[in-house]
Amino acid sequence: MNKQIDLKIVISLAIIVALGPAAIDMYLASMPTMATELHTSYATTQITLTVFLVFMGLGQLIFGPISDAIGRKRPLLVGLMTYISGSLWAASSQSIESLILARVLQGLGASMAIVVVMSMVRDLVDGPEAAQLYALLNTIVALGPIVAPAIGGIVGAHYGWRGVMFVLVALGVAVLTNTLINIKETLPKEKRIRLNTKAITHIYIKILKNKTFMFNLLALAAVFFFLFAYIGGSAYVYQKDYGLSLEQFGFVFGLTSISLILGASSTAYFVKKVSASRLAMIGALIMMFGSVICIATYFLAMGLIGIVSGIALGLFGLGILEATLMAVAMESQRTALGSSAALLGAIPMLLSSIATPIAGQLVEISTLHWLFLLGAIGPIILGLVYLGSKSTQGDTTVIGPSLENSYAK
Repeated sequence: MNKQIDLKIVISLAIIVALGPAAIDMYLASMPTMATELHTSYATTQITLTVFLVFMGLGQLIFGPISDAIGRKRPLLVGLMTYISGSLWAASSQSIESLILARVLQGLGASMAIVVVMSMVRDLVDGPEAAQLYALLNTIVALGPIVAPAIGGIVGAHYGWRGVMFVLVALGVAVLTNTLINIKETLPKEKRIRLNTKAITHIYIKILKNKTFMFNLLALAAVFFFLFAYIGGSAYVYQKDYGLSLEQFGFVFGLTSISLILGASSTAYFVKKVSASRLAMIGALIMMFGSVICIATYFLAMGLIGIVSGIALGLFGLGILEATLMAVAMESQRTALGSSAALLGAIPMLLSSIATPIAGQLVEISTLHWLFLLGAIGPIILGLVYLGSKSTQGDTTVIGPSLENSYAK
């Protein structure tokens, strides 16, 4: 099944996946002013981020099996239209309660789009080509945290957070148009799985019994927890504690995220030379070292530049981990790839969604409390990655520890 994928298709898949991060990163700079305008606290505005993550996770559990049963393109189109509708609702919300409900709809739309694209990758390619495609998608998607906060900061400064939501509407429409033109159905009818609740439950249980899949799934959840704890606290710390403006926050946040791209893009290169388990361990060590630097530079009174340096190093490790953990987990499965992708999207999203309200509470206590949260996650990630690498070596359902031999039929 290995074959070259047209760059146009790769970019089309990447911009679909990027809609989720855009709906997270683009309005971060506006959250403190959003709290003021809607007469609520900063911690309460974090709920708009939390519910988006929760329903982006839950939706994948539902829509993954649906895409295995009816094909990829129809759920994808419905997801994009749902995302656009949720963005319109959010832009017109007059209360925090209405905004929270709109974000629920937005999250469900994003979930449909993301789980379908992750399944399409395995429909199109396998072996090291699949691992490289995941890494390439992550590299392109990683542009979101660079571009989105900068755009969000500029738009938010001139048009407020509602203007940011209208930009998301425009992005959704553009992606929907591109999808109609360039994306074709990738799951033939003869490979589809009949949909029923009992079968879905059985499939999920069977997937989760695979130790390789489970350890890499939990490691991915811990990685996402770090990411969303950083996202949930950075706007407050950078603006309130270090005095950055909306535009400055967007610039610093985006500049830091370049390291995420470097991590993801380096994975596409090193996956040809280094085993997946070793590459993941390297990424986990880098993440842990980055969080230690954040705490150390805070005690050394090195200011924002010290914290940002540690975060940048941590994000470099995160870029390595996201691609490798996803690829190794998916390689442990041979069928029901939509359901496997759904679990990899949903469970990390659900488990990590609590990171944003926790971070929102901690930053209002002190920056150090927030940094200790980031530091505590590092050893957990390292331990789970180590267990995942050991299970890969001992699991006969996985063909070898190297991504060069992955997805063998």
